[in-house]
Amino acid sequence: MIITNRIFISVQNIIKSLGVLFIVVNFTSERVFAEDTTCFNEIVIEPSFVAFTTTKESKLADWYQTTFGLNVVKEFSFPDGTVNGVLMHKREFIVEVFNRDDALVGSDYVEKAKPEEWRGVMKYGIYTNANLSLLKQCLINQGIKAGRIFKDEKLGIDLLQVIDPEQNVLEIISRFE
Repeated sequence: MIITNRIFISVQNIIKSLGVLFIVVNFTSERVFAEDTTCFNEIVIEPSFVAFTTTKESKLADWYQTTFGLNVVKEFSFPDGTVNGVLMHKREFIVEVFNRDDALVGSDYVEKAKPEEWRGVMKYGIYTNANLSLLKQCLINQGIKAGRIFKDEKLGIDLLQVIDPEQNVLEIISRFE
């Protein structure tokens, strides 16, 4: 009887330990999953490429990596050290960011300048299979500037406007079904 009680108590302790272990593993795996989850996890982005020039202190590459769930292909530096950069991708959606010592900010040269007033690329678009209403809400919930959804009847597409931390404008595009 004493041996049976000891075995029973040992089995109970093992079960308690396994229960605690399961809870810890389950909690840890949920945290890891939550950190790796982006609004774009299940969205297919058609092949596209975009590159940005920004300052050395900028965290723009981090924003794109986190927002789109991009993987780093390579980090690089120019031989003179004036430029560092990173090349990232998710399937065939590729983003490259150049962090420069000499990057210029338009508003430094014209007070109250707006990005849309400067020459160059005003915005860029990426085609997806996204439900834009759901994507917009997900992005907003993550603190990302997601604005209007424009329905372009002539092109047969919907466009969700998203603005990154440096005021670059991108259009997430979905074709009408």
